[in-house]
Order: sequence, then C-alpha cells, then structure tokens
Amino acid sequence: MEAFELIRRQAAALHYRVVALGTDPLDVWTLVLAAAEARDLDVVFVPKGDPGLKGARALFDDQGGSILCSDGGSAIDRALLVAHEIGHDVLHAEENACMDEDIDPSRSVEAAPVGLQRVEDYGARERRELHANVFARELVLPRRTPSRRRGVVGISDRRAHRPAGASGPPADTGRDPAPRDRG
Repeated sequence: MEAFELIRRQAAALHYRVVALGTDPLDVWTLVLAAAEARDLDVVFVPKGDPGLKGARALFDDQGGSILCSDGGSAIDRALLVAHEIGHDVLHAEENACMDEDIDPSRSVEAAPVGLQRVEDYGARERRELHANVFARELVLPRRTPSRRRGVVGISDRRAHRPAGASGPPADTGRDPAPRDRG
C-alpha cells in the first residue's frame, strides 16, 4: 500500500473517532481542536511573530505535547495549521516548525514532472511537510465523506452555496489532485 494511502487512513480514522464522540464534522474548527484533544495535545495560540514560533506559523513540540500556532488569519487557516501539526504528531516523532511555504493543503501528492518544484520536493523535510499536508486535508474532509454525507444531510458533491463566515473547509481543501484508487 502506498504511503499516502496509509496517511489518509490514519487521518480519516482520527476524523471518524472524534465525530463518533459527538463532534460536528462540518465545524472544522471544533473538529480539529477535538482531534488535538483526542491526541492529548495542548493547542496554544500566540500572536504572529511570537519568538516561541521560531519564525514559523505553527510548531509541534513532541516533548511538551503541544502545538503552538499563530493567532493570525481566519479560523479555517488556524484549523488547517493545527491539523497539519497534528499530522506531524501522528506521523513524525520530532519537533517540527512549519514555515509559510510548508503548509499547503491543496498541494498535489504527485511528483512534479520538471522544474524547480521537482527539486524542492526531493528532500526528506519537504516529504514530511507533504505528508502533514495530506494528513491535514484528510482529517478535515476525508475523501469518501462527501458522498456519504449526501444521503444523510443533503450535501452534494457540488457544494451548495455557503454563506460568508461558514465554518466548513475552504473549497479547495477537499480537492485531491492525485489519482484515486476506485477499486
């Protein structure tokens, strides 16, 4: 089984675990904080540029069992930052500081065919960041969830118009440009 599929399964399992405990799967903010709590992680929000962030937007501290996150941006931005750091907790056993360019839930898992992105995707650090991005995306919206929800709560694969301030994931978070196993 491909590494990304294992990552997706781990994230989806955590998603469904917190939903089974009563968390609203459409409230991304609450879902991610519940996932952190389920992992016994403390989430601390600090002002953007706080020295504790070490120049990052978010930081997972494995020794302290905590995630330090910038309080800048929207609730969705902060939720995705925390979800990304939870991915580091689940997948990697070391402290991790994530810079602006590291966290991109819409980034493809496919290797870039040519150019600068191919060179950037080569390193172990970049691979860890990609793993955490895939984890965050899957934690917030597991790939199989939209079709399941359609029959339960009336959500279609073509998302209905959402009012400003809605707490669900951004439109591109559910996008997975990687080929899917339809078998």
